[in-house]
Amino acid sequence: METWVCPNDRQLALRAKLGSGWSIHTNRKTPCSKQESLTSEEMDRITKVIKQAEKVEQFEMYRIGYLVDKLETMKMNALGDGRNQCVLCADQFKILSKSPSVCSDCNKNVCSKCSVETVNSKSKVIDLCKICSEKRELWRKSGAWFYKGLPNYIKPL
Repeated sequence: METWVCPNDRQLALRAKLGSGWSIHTNRKTPCSKQESLTSEEMDRITKVIKQAEKVEQFEMYRIGYLVDKLETMKMNALGDGRNQCVLCADQFKILSKSPSVCSDCNKNVCSKCSVETVNSKSKVIDLCKICSEKRELWRKSGAWFYKGLPNYIKPL
């Protein structure tokens, strides 16, 4: 039996130009097996699996839509300007009162009731407003961090 040796770059470049393939088995012919059609039972199983996958996908789209709707509702209900008052509840920041927290994502001022303490990627404690915290949660729960954007979703009625 012949031992296999990794081809060098020159051989690989030549194979690429010739379109002969990368494997030593490229030119070998395999006996063709007779293709049989699927039985009705197999077709029914395949159809059932496809329908179940579509149902799961639609459920996932509704779930993500609910999360998006929740975030948009929070944004619409924000009352303050984020400078002299809390961006969410519009509590005024006065000279003698507690100093506001600054959201690490949107850089707006929030009161202690509307801020969330969390840890960033460098294990440093940071403050986020509830909107930015919810936005991060949406990206985490929807898999948007992996896909680099929100997947398709259906908003609830």
